[in-house]
This record gives sequence, structure tokens and C-alpha cells, in this order.
Amino acid sequence: MPYKDPKIRRERERERHRRRTAERKEMGLCPKCGRRNPAPGRSLCEVCLDRGRKSEQARYIRRKAAGDPYGGRNPESRRRMARERTRKRRRERTEAGLCTRCGEVPPVNGSAVCETCRVERRAAERKLYAERRAGGRCGRCGAEVIDKASTCASCAARDSKRRPRKNAASRARYRDRRARRICVDCSADVHGASRCARCASRSWHSSGVHRGMPVHPPRYTVVELATGIEHGPLDSWEEVAMCLAFAKLSRDEVEVVEDICVTAKLTAAPW
Repeated sequence: MPYKDPKIRRERERERHRRRTAERKEMGLCPKCGRRNPAPGRSLCEVCLDRGRKSEQARYIRRKAAGDPYGGRNPESRRRMARERTRKRRRERTEAGLCTRCGEVPPVNGSAVCETCRVERRAAERKLYAERRAGGRCGRCGAEVIDKASTCASCAARDSKRRPRKNAASRARYRDRRARRICVDCSADVHGASRCARCASRSWHSSGVHRGMPVHPPRYTVVELATGIEHGPLDSWEEVAMCLAFAKLSRDEVEVVEDICVTAKLTAAPW
């Protein structure tokens, strides 16, 4: 008999279920129970919807307690659906002229969120950054860092590409803080200066101008012992050798004075 084959039996059951569902929909009944009319705007009746919600909640709680992410659902599909819902909600709120975060009040000029949501988001970001840095991790992504750095290698590489660009919001924030005579970095009161002492020091030490005491390569001067004539300065021992060859002088007839940088002397390895 054909029903002894599991594949044929499953296909027959699916076909019977599809036929029964289509018949109930034509009659205007709930396709699941076939007893009541569907709820407004839904395909199932209110009883079947409530039963399904309770069953889904119980299953979610049970799988969540077992440690399964998203209640045992496929994480990739759940994340994709959440991103789609977020994009749709953000687009609808933007078109309506509302804050994309709370959707209740209009956003501030030049931004997508209102002032209240902006303050809350900044406070949450600062708290998360402080917790990550206190744990010795990257302040941006939470990954492990080397030598107590503030960011990991991946975030530092992204920041190096992103840093030269300034968006419109950053420029507007700079102009607003300059007009209010506060620090353009931390909003502290600076009495008219562009940055406070702490931010100015950090900006100076992180700029390309400040690199500490430079270490220059040594330079050489050839002095003739008999006449006191000086040849130089020369940049390498090769140039010293060429100078002696052109002047037809031997090594015993001259003194080579080495002008080495003080910083190089202090940082040189001991012999």
C-alpha cells in the first residue's frame, strides 16, 4: 500500500491539510479549527491566536532557560528580521518627522533623534565605554587589546580611515560649542578658549607635531691635524672615506669629529 511509504504518507497528509485549509478559507472560517470566524485583519480566530501565543511563550521560556539564544530559533534569521523591522520603523518615523529612537517628539535640528534620547544614548555609551576600559578591553567593540590600548587593532584601523572625514553633525557641533564659549571636545567651561587644558594637552600629544625630542642621525667633520682645515659636515662614514680620498689624506693625518644627537646618546644601548 502507498501509505506504508513514509514519504508518500507525508505528501498525502500535506495535500489533505492544504485542501482543508483552502476549503475553510472559502467558507470564511478559521483555517486552523474551522469553528469560528477569523479575527479582524488576521487569518486565524482569536482563540487559536491566543492558544498559539501562549504555546510560543512557554516554548520560548523553556528554551531560554536551557541557554538557547532567541528561544531556540535560528539566530541568523531572527537578527535579519530584527534589522528589517528596525529599518522599517526608522524609515516610518523619519518620514513622519519624529525621533527615530522614541518616535514621540520631533528631532533636534540636524539630527535624527530628540535631545532627551541623545542625552540617554550618550550616557549609556559612556557607561559601556568605562566598563570595557575598566576590564582592559577595547572601548568600541569589547575585544581584547594589547599593552592597555584604548582600542583593538581592527577598530584602530577603521578609525585611521575614518578620522580625516568630518560630517555635517560634527561641524555643526563644533560651531555650536564655539558660539557658547565652551570646550569643543568635552563641553567644559573654558572662558572663550577652544579647548580646556586636558583636551588641549591630549590633542597636542596625539597630533603629528608633537613627537618628543627628535633623534637625528650623527654627522662627521674631518679636521686636518697639520693645518686645522675642516671638511664637512658629512652624513656618513662613506662620505668621510670619499673626502679623504679626494683630499689625498691618510687616516693618521686627520681627526674625525662625530657630532651625535644628545637624544641618541641617551637612548643608545650600552656596549
